[in-house]
Amino acid sequence: MRDGDYEEEFGLIETPRLVMRVKTAADDIVIDALAANPAIAPNLSATIPADAGGTLVIAERRTGRLIGAAAHGVTGLGSGIEVSLWIGEPAWGRGFGTEAAQALIDHAFADATVHVLWCANRVTNTRARRVIEKCGFQFRGNGMVRLAGRGAFPIERFALDRRNWESLKAWGARRRTGGSDDAPRETAA
Repeated sequence: MRDGDYEEEFGLIETPRLVMRVKTAADDIVIDALAANPAIAPNLSATIPADAGGTLVIAERRTGRLIGAAAHGVTGLGSGIEVSLWIGEPAWGRGFGTEAAQALIDHAFADATVHVLWCANRVTNTRARRVIEKCGFQFRGNGMVRLAGRGAFPIERFALDRRNWESLKAWGARRRTGGSDDAPRETAA
């Protein structure tokens, strides 16, 4: 997969608590109901990639209950892959958004030809901004999105490049194992 020539299907992504899989027609009723929630619906239009190359549903691994959706595709920015996701209100406050986002990011960067990931959120969506920042994305600027029937509204754009993602993964691995590059070293006196 190369930036700008993205066609690979993401398939199945698993985390300790979640399963992200390709959306089927049977999922539409549940996903549409979650997305129609007034706490969710106004924010969705800012998070759809320019070329949605794949749509995944997010389900709790333990129960199989659908809790949200994710999309990925080529950006309208000229390079990179755009990722997006949302979690339905009944599942808020349990860390599912961050867990799903990190898995989606790791899966995208597993392909060595992907160099940058992009995402956007509506400026009023503070929950999304928090997840974006926790995942290491860096603010790249503001913009406007215009949608037929909905008008225009401001968005924030964020990017995460491979180098920063690799640094974050290495730092996290050292923290989990108790290792540190700054550990004191014994020297002969």
